[in-house]
Amino acid sequence: MRQRRLIAGATAFGLMTGAGALALPAASADEPAVLLTEDFEDGDFGPLSQNGGSALSIVDADGDKALLVQGRANDYDGFKTPANLLQAGGSYTFSAQVKLSAAAGTTTSARFVVEPAYTWVGNTSVSADAWTTVTGTFNAPAGASPAALRAYLGTGNLSAPYDYLVDDVVISGTGAPADGGAWQPTPDPAFVPGGATNPTTTPLAAARGTGNVAALTFDDGPNPGETTALLDFLKDKGITATFCVIGQNVTAPGGTELLRRIVAEGHTLCNHGTSYADMGSWTQAQVEADLKENLRIIRAAAGDSALQVPYFRAPNGSWGSTGEVASALGMQPLGLGKVISDWDGNDLSEATLTANLREAFSPGAVVLAHDGGGDRSNTVKAVATVVTEKIAEGWTFTLPQGGVADAPAGVTSDFETGTDGWTARGDGVQIAASSDAHSGTGSLLVTNRTQPWHGAALDVTVGMPVGTAVEISVWAKLAPGQSPASLKVSVQRDNGGGSAYDGVAGAGASVTADGWTQLRGTYTLGAAADKAQVYVEGPAGVSFLLDDFSLAAIVEKPIQTDVPGLKDVLGAGGIEHVGVAIDARETVGTAADLVRKHFNAFTPENAGKPESVQPVEGQFAFTQLDQLLDFADANDIQVYGHVLAWHSQTPAWFFKDGTRDLTNSAADQALLKARMEAHIRGIADHIDARYPNGDSPIWAWDVVNEVIADGDTANPHDMRDSRWFQVLGEGFVDEAFRLADRYFPNAALFINDYNTEMPEKRADYLELIGALKARSVPIDGVGHQAHVDVARPVQWLEDSIKAVEALDPKLLQAITELDVNSSTENQGADVSGAPADPYSPAFEDDADAAAEVGYYYRDLFAMLREHNASVDSVTFWGISNARTWLRTWPMARPWEQPLPFDDELQVTPAYWGIVDPSRLPARPADVLPPRIADQSDIRAVSNGASGVKVNYSLPSAIDTLDGPVQLTCTPAPGTRFPVGTTTVTCTATDRVGNTRTTSFDVIVTRKQAGRP
Repeated sequence: MRQRRLIAGATAFGLMTGAGALALPAASADEPAVLLTEDFEDGDFGPLSQNGGSALSIVDADGDKALLVQGRANDYDGFKTPANLLQAGGSYTFSAQVKLSAAAGTTTSARFVVEPAYTWVGNTSVSADAWTTVTGTFNAPAGASPAALRAYLGTGNLSAPYDYLVDDVVISGTGAPADGGAWQPTPDPAFVPGGATNPTTTPLAAARGTGNVAALTFDDGPNPGETTALLDFLKDKGITATFCVIGQNVTAPGGTELLRRIVAEGHTLCNHGTSYADMGSWTQAQVEADLKENLRIIRAAAGDSALQVPYFRAPNGSWGSTGEVASALGMQPLGLGKVISDWDGNDLSEATLTANLREAFSPGAVVLAHDGGGDRSNTVKAVATVVTEKIAEGWTFTLPQGGVADAPAGVTSDFETGTDGWTARGDGVQIAASSDAHSGTGSLLVTNRTQPWHGAALDVTVGMPVGTAVEISVWAKLAPGQSPASLKVSVQRDNGGGSAYDGVAGAGASVTADGWTQLRGTYTLGAAADKAQVYVEGPAGVSFLLDDFSLAAIVEKPIQTDVPGLKDVLGAGGIEHVGVAIDARETVGTAADLVRKHFNAFTPENAGKPESVQPVEGQFAFTQLDQLLDFADANDIQVYGHVLAWHSQTPAWFFKDGTRDLTNSAADQALLKARMEAHIRGIADHIDARYPNGDSPIWAWDVVNEVIADGDTANPHDMRDSRWFQVLGEGFVDEAFRLADRYFPNAALFINDYNTEMPEKRADYLELIGALKARSVPIDGVGHQAHVDVARPVQWLEDSIKAVEALDPKLLQAITELDVNSSTENQGADVSGAPADPYSPAFEDDADAAAEVGYYYRDLFAMLREHNASVDSVTFWGISNARTWLRTWPMARPWEQPLPFDDELQVTPAYWGIVDPSRLPARPADVLPPRIADQSDIRAVSNGASGVKVNYSLPSAIDTLDGPVQLTCTPAPGTRFPVGTTTVTCTATDRVGNTRTTSFDVIVTRKQAGRP
């Protein structure tokens, strides 16, 4: 005999005559007991029973008795263990001797398979040449039915039926854990679970849905060649699958790129361990370590520290304790389902694998094939053949059951029976049902709005999938009697005590009271939120109606991989940091792919601003910022921090003592300085703890932002009369830089402002910077926001860059918030006060506007490359035209195309203007008048009543095509101006006749009032 039985057949179980039940021996949770042993010496195979359609008989084999399985037609044909042998929560070891009864040299694979989840245990290669031990361990799920926990011996497919022999079947193990509890992973607050919703310990092996549906799963990749071809095929057919990836293949050459492509193209990931090792006999601690390490490898490669990996499949189908551990780590154990036997040792011809795959398809099947672990080229061919056939037959392809929850069917509101869960947003706001409907008979009326952010909101926390692009649409109409106004859709995300406010890309429009207007755009929730709300907002005082709201998942177009990365092109041109303003939306999905390809730096658009970081004094909220920093750290991207001290988006409590406004008294100044230090120190302490040893991804900070006013003020350097200035004076800038230098010693420290290219503001900005240098303030760099328009001369920005270089050539310079609008107006970037004049498009045709923006970028970056010795960084303010703030501020501007990537993240003429101007479209006809620099009012003093000659300097006038142009001002310089106010009108005309006119006042006063 190959192994003597320890307890014989039915006698070992005390088989009760006539009842067919088993009396199990007591099993300690600590001491495994032999529960079943069968060597077939008595000529009987009971209590084992037949499984499948094969014939079982006891035969002589190699001088011993053995069980012969004949007429095998299916992988499950053979024997099965009795019901109630295995108990929920127990741990078991299976063993059997197996030999094929076939021609010499024949090989296949054999394993125990445990129902009802069809869990593989001890998968092993067996042959016709010798007896092989098939053995492995199995942990029965807690709560499983003992009647359903039955094991059978399964064998791999061959090209034709074959017989096999079995001997010395032994099953030993324990009952449920003594305390009845489930195993728990090692406590680790930083660990991010796999993402499965309510995973079970029992492997699942059924596809979602009913009818002719199947779930395609691929193991052992990624593998350059086969995985690439497979992805090409799936993309062409519009099919997504589940890829069970192995860590060592992810880290192998080409593996990272393939993993990112798998994620980018919408496929689902499955953890398949760090190697091909059989985990069936591993301890729970060993399994935990391996699964966590493979999660780390996968997420690092994908550049997403919270990437969902919702499934786990045991290598070799050998489960042991892996199902229990995977479930506890947030991954659904994924059963093998229908295999096509495309691993080594089987017939791997294209014809056989094609036939096997056809056989594997049955309604609701999880189909297992391999894209790695060997030459799987014939698998790919079989998949292409059979899946194409199934598509023609009307089959659809889904995910396996378990894992992440199904994408929501969508959220809708038609207001036919009430408010549909919408609530008033803001104190005093009123919402009510209305019969003025876009469709049906009901809508929602929103009135009594006293702030722009007031409106109506809907909680979509449950309906908003993480990492999935959704389209949000709502129809809007102003209440009767309202003048046209711009409305937009936004999202509020709440996390860890802090809130973020995101515009829905594209969902803004000018709305009237005369008819319904659709607000429609896209949004991606980048990470789980404690609460997510969609809301509609607009100018204060405007009342509006809403109807037919919908939120539904969409499929995004992948990014273009065949174009050069901006970071590579500009890096070759000497610009070290190529950045983009982002929020959590751009850390997942297609947008994250674009960030990784084109940028080596980014600026947190809002997550680093004072109101986001410390909304309540002493209560810091870092969740939003941490999400971005972790993404940067995982992808080797640097971060330009924004912003430590700013007049806008800073909570009011900074400048109050209780309800009292702070003054410039010594006590109040000390209080505000202490708050400034506490804020900066709080950020630094958090980042240092999160990234010890100075390993933070932050390379620079905007220390102070927008401190120079656009016009004349009574303050030195025409500084903005902000609350910071009112309490601390000019010294608040010094204080902020000294604190930033103390707490961020390794970061470059920048001052930042908009309109720095405007000649008058340039002078004030340079004057302040010079004063800071004279006071030895630790300033490292000067930021130019460069929110410009197609008619604003590039030369003005170059003049500003040259002026900083002349002031101190050691100062770094950065273009911090670049976008180029194509409107007839450009009132600046002061978000604290919306311009009064309406905007309108400069071009009738959007294609012409896009082309002109491209030519502007051509000229701008040609200039910046010439100054690469000082210009260290360029940051685009938004990842795409859909995400630009210009589309909604200060009014709806749907024509704006200010960035290198369009609404679907595809390259625009702006991109080619930077990368390869030869690919720009033909330049449109010149419709842009010259730009005339703003001129402040001029004041003069007259000794007498006849006035005084005033030799004022002409403002700068430049055309973007023609360069400097002749400027005519009336009254001309040198004219005698009477006492009082005289308006000077200046006119500039370019070569094709485009004309612009501007004006300023000359104000003359008497030296001694009242004298003739």
